[in-house]
Order: sequence, then C-alpha cells, then structure tokens
Amino acid sequence: MSTTTILATDIPATDRHEAAVGYASVMAGLADQLAALPSALWAAGTDCAGWTIRDMASHLLGAQEDMRSVRRTLLRRRLGHRNYPQLSLLDAANQQQIDDHSSDTHDDVLTQYRANTPLVARRVSAFPTLATWIPVDKTMAPGGLPLRLGYLFTTIYLRDAWMHSIDLSLASGLPRVATGADAMVARQVLRDVAVVWAQGPNVELELTGNVCGTWRLGRMGGTAARVTADGIDFCRRLSGRPPNTGISLLTGDPEVLGLVEDLRVVF
Repeated sequence: MSTTTILATDIPATDRHEAAVGYASVMAGLADQLAALPSALWAAGTDCAGWTIRDMASHLLGAQEDMRSVRRTLLRRRLGHRNYPQLSLLDAANQQQIDDHSSDTHDDVLTQYRANTPLVARRVSAFPTLATWIPVDKTMAPGGLPLRLGYLFTTIYLRDAWMHSIDLSLASGLPRVATGADAMVARQVLRDVAVVWAQGPNVELELTGNVCGTWRLGRMGGTAARVTADGIDFCRRLSGRPPNTGISLLTGDPEVLGLVEDLRVVF
C-alpha cells in the first residue's frame, strides 16, 4: 500500500484523453467477463435491485450507445421518463436501455459491446468542449450541482462500467481481473468524496487490496480519525451497494467513523 497521503481535494478531474484509455481497458475486461459466462448464469440476480446479469449487460450496451450519441442520451432520458414516471430520470433511462435490447441474444449483446468499445474510446477522446456543459440532471453531481455531459462522459459512465465489472464478478462467482483503470477510477471516486465531505473534520482514509492508497479528507484542524477499509468494498459502499467488509477505526473519534460509513457518491 502507498505510504504517501494524498489530499483528496487536490485530485485533478479526469480529462477526456485519460478517460478514453480507461474506457478501453474497463470495457475490454467486461467483454471478457461476459464471454466467460455460461448461458445459465445470464439469468442470475445481481446486487442491482431487480437486475439479472442479462439486464446489466443490456444496460452496459445501452450506455455505450448513449455515449456515442448525445442525441440518443437525451432521447432515452425522455422516453424513460415517459415510460417509467415513477422512477428517477437516471433509473428510467437505464430501464429504457434494457428494454431496447430485450430481444437481443446473448451473443448479440456481447458482439455489439466488443465492437462499440474502441468507438466509445474515440468518442470520449474527441468529445466537444462546448457539449461538456449541457445539463443532464439537476442535482446529481457532487455537492448537489447539476450533472453535466462532460462529467457524465469522462467520469460517471466509466465509473459505472467499472463498478458493474465488480457486480458481475460477485453475481457470477467468476474472478474479476484488475484493469489499468482501477487506480484512475479510485482517484475519481476520492475526488468526489472530498467534495461531499466538504467541511468535515480531517480524516485519513487507508484503502487496501486492489484499490489501495491513503487519502486525507477535509481541511479543518488536526486529524480527527484514521480509518481503513478494503478499497473495492469501500467503493461499493459509496455506491449504495451492500459491502462484504466493514470500515475499521484505527485511531480517533468513533463518531467520525459513522460519518465515513454514511458517505455516498454517484456511480
């Protein structure tokens, strides 16, 4: 594990070129995971409420299609909201993605996903600057700010695919191979955690395992607590998924541990 403590508020935003490399790595890994699945496992449930692995794969393919076309992104949000008014805009759009691929075979989904991967990477690397400011949802970005297309394309879609690779491994029982994007996604996540933490007390967060490092959250006063967690499980907790392990207090105020446990960011 790294011995350098990084101030999370100083982590730079991911640029489009770095994100493009990350997409190529994460999506290639996901395609390999899907290809390794026996047909019977496509019907297995996942930690995403109501979704089978088949649903997750359709969502992942739909996300690729959305990334290739801003028009499609906005259209799916309108259709999803019309068809599923009881859901949030994001959840409704995700369900629309699944519906759009309901008649595809498993091979269709996998073939399209592999073919789209380099196209997505090129799209992200050349994403137009003016389009980055188009708002998608009103208050989904860190700090309650509008979620804009630039952040959606360079950060959230990548983070979502990365997390689904973990979901897929847990649902199938098949191993997930670490990708070259793991560290970059972890930095994205910790950057957003710092925004959400905002004026909270200084905390040293030590993550272990495949996603590891030491980060400092907050700027107020001395260190109120040092806590440690498995990096992958910490990210799952942040996303609202059920973690398999806990967060441990190494030193300091037990109340701070509870605040860390309650943290959530967008995935």
